[in-house]
Amino acid sequence: MGRLWGSLLAIAGIALWYYGGTQGNVALVNLGIGTIILGIVLAAFPSRGYVDRDALRLSCRDFCGFVENMREGLELRGSPVVIPPYENLPRGGLFLPKNENFSLHLGKFADGAVFITGTEEESGVLMSPPPGWGILEYTLENVGELSGTGVGYASSAVSSVLSALGIGSAEAFEREDGKIELFAKPMCGDPFYADPVLSAMLLGIAMGKGEVLRVESSERANDHVKLILEPLGGIERWL
Repeated sequence: MGRLWGSLLAIAGIALWYYGGTQGNVALVNLGIGTIILGIVLAAFPSRGYVDRDALRLSCRDFCGFVENMREGLELRGSPVVIPPYENLPRGGLFLPKNENFSLHLGKFADGAVFITGTEEESGVLMSPPPGWGILEYTLENVGELSGTGVGYASSAVSSVLSALGIGSAEAFEREDGKIELFAKPMCGDPFYADPVLSAMLLGIAMGKGEVLRVESSERANDHVKLILEPLGGIERWL
């Protein structure tokens, strides 16, 4: 059944993508791409054996609480920074700076490192791989490489996997001022970067954009979270 619905979605997505392209409608093109990806992912899924979303929420709630306690205990006051994969961190990462005025030195980061030391501006905690790496890795296996594909494609790819898994929903777009807005329904509460759904989306967007991202602000409305992301330039700038 999964293959049947996946094939139908892929066909519908191709039609939307083609029609949107001929009409110059970017929204339809993006919708078509997202539908194609969702169809591909759904076709690859087994038809049974899923874990209920509520059960997953219970399993990750304690981890989110632990990360929040760690942030408070270590007095990590800086805005989270999303780092796309590069040589030192092949699975990317989330950096929680000690201070709001931080200074990145990605050449000093390494896979397996947790506490980043140095000056007050350089210090912080590194989460690598981030909590949502498993989701992103599954996306890469079923959809293909996301690096440099753009915010629209990368966010659609990860969001389609979330929808197919039944564990969340999200969408992102670039604003005219260059910043990125992300809307998502996480599985656990604060802090948002400890949530697998949100961290997978954040890392996917960073890969698509090809830049380090700073979470400028976060806002919760009922079951959803809105994040404003500020691009900070490519990896080379911070080595």
